[in-house]
Amino acid sequence: MIPGDYDKLWDESRDEAPFANSDEGYGWMAANCDTCIHDKPARQGDEGNGCPLLLLSLVGRRPAQWLDGPRDEHGRYSRAGQYHCVEYRHEDDGPSEPQPIPDPPGQLGLVPREGYEGVRMLLRPNPAELGVS
Repeated sequence: MIPGDYDKLWDESRDEAPFANSDEGYGWMAANCDTCIHDKPARQGDEGNGCPLLLLSLVGRRPAQWLDGPRDEHGRYSRAGQYHCVEYRHEDDGPSEPQPIPDPPGQLGLVPREGYEGVRMLLRPNPAELGVS
């Protein structure tokens, strides 16, 4: 994610409010943004370099990088799992961008990597699928 590319993020976003009210928004942000590497500068007092996706949500647009989280049979969701941000990286996980596994020295790759590298999507496990209530 390129934090300074607000025009591109604006064009990709949906013209809909991501949260019904501030309580719902703060609940989701506390569960997700409070540990994300992209919003760490804002938590340390440098609000101008915080997460641009969070900025979009605060002006009433839903970022395309926020995918719907799991819903039950009635369409209900938890506040923490309402969305899955594909750009989320925990601040203790190391580099903020995924790093490709290097080819072993002296060995050729069977398929070129170009075109196959992209955004890595990590999902939290769904407790219902694991048989946990």
